[in-house]
Amino acid sequence: MSKGGRTAPKQDGWANVLTGLGGAADKRKYTTADPATVLDDNRLESVYIDDGLGTRIVDLLPDDMFRQGWRFIFDDVIDGIEHAAKAQLYIDIFDNLNLKTKLNHAFKWARLYGGAIVLLGALDGQTLDRRLNPKSIRSFDMLRVIDRSDIAFDRIKFQLDPMKERYGLPEWYPVRFETAAGSRETRFVHHSRVIEVHGKIVPEGMTRTLTGEQRYWGLSVLQNCYETLGTLGGAFGGIGSLLQELSVGVFKISELADILSQPDGKNTMQTRVEVIDLMRSVFRSIYLDKDDEYKRETASFSGVSDVIYQLFMMLSANTGYPITRLFGVSPAGLNSTGESDQLNYYDMVASRQETELAPILRTIVRIIAEWHGIEEPNIVFNPLKQMTEKEKAELEKIREDSALVTANKYQAYINAGIMEPHEARYLQFRDTLDHIPVPEEGTLPPVQPAPEEGDEE
Repeated sequence: MSKGGRTAPKQDGWANVLTGLGGAADKRKYTTADPATVLDDNRLESVYIDDGLGTRIVDLLPDDMFRQGWRFIFDDVIDGIEHAAKAQLYIDIFDNLNLKTKLNHAFKWARLYGGAIVLLGALDGQTLDRRLNPKSIRSFDMLRVIDRSDIAFDRIKFQLDPMKERYGLPEWYPVRFETAAGSRETRFVHHSRVIEVHGKIVPEGMTRTLTGEQRYWGLSVLQNCYETLGTLGGAFGGIGSLLQELSVGVFKISELADILSQPDGKNTMQTRVEVIDLMRSVFRSIYLDKDDEYKRETASFSGVSDVIYQLFMMLSANTGYPITRLFGVSPAGLNSTGESDQLNYYDMVASRQETELAPILRTIVRIIAEWHGIEEPNIVFNPLKQMTEKEKAELEKIREDSALVTANKYQAYINAGIMEPHEARYLQFRDTLDHIPVPEEGTLPPVQPAPEEGDEE
């Protein structure tokens, strides 16, 4: 809609002239999100080392991602023994690389610093700046985790040709290594020998507050919960100070001002209070002047636990961890068990396994497959929720009852002459039989041919 060729301005939202809602007097209008200062490495390390909760925020998710491990599944393997032999080769190489521990550290340093790389220590007769040739590998028994701070970002050689496959991605990484003499030297490493692990992703267009290095690698997971951690730490610090003054004695002393005005009034007053305290401790009674008065003031902690719990909820929302997992506290509410929160968290961990961990494992598996000339397996993560002994017993009981029902059904068919024993055996155990049992000739009645179309029944 326009008037005189000009577009009329439009405003959306609720407003009330009488109450000031949505107007200049509305305090909400002055609540804005200001860009926060990105935490430097020293601040991040201080939080990680000195604050146990900060350590848990960084470490908990990677530990859960690796807690139950994974399985190797081969598409063209039917025999269980052959499957186990092929899987064992990958298991042995992974164990020799100490892969779970190394990748666990890589994810932790990426979450702490914003990024990290895993250097593949495969010896193929080439220098680090040359492409890795898996078929020429002589030994592969080392993985090295290097955090973002040891990669000179301003010296990374990016692929600038838009016609190339790795356009906009690093071709060589300048990695700082510590020498035997204790000094540090920078060496370029080809991208085929490096696996990247990124921190909390941010929009690439955030040029005002973030550097190119921060936009590429990501930010620390402590960035968006730093203020809440500080608030929670300050709250507990205040509670600790208040505990020291939980009960304070108050003396009302006659002519206190006159006593303090004397040359030695301060010492006289201090001696008098110490004597009263001493008598209270020894005789459990207090002797006071007729005009003196003593009473005890006790601090109240009512409502503090509710405030602390709200801070727990805020930190839980900032980190993505449920309260029951992050703090180990029981869920609130009469009928609350926290199971739904736990299952949602497990779903989130499983998603992170598929999107972040699985590509890294597939890269290493692909190198091993080319190195040994063997089949490349699929990787299936084990479920995070494991059954208790009670649940296992109940499931076993259900299976036994089901097997008994099936056996009784087959026995009834055999007794009625509907089925032969060897047929029941095949139907029940066909997954474990090497071949289909064939009855001897003459043991089964001849099969009657199907009636042709038009024949009467």
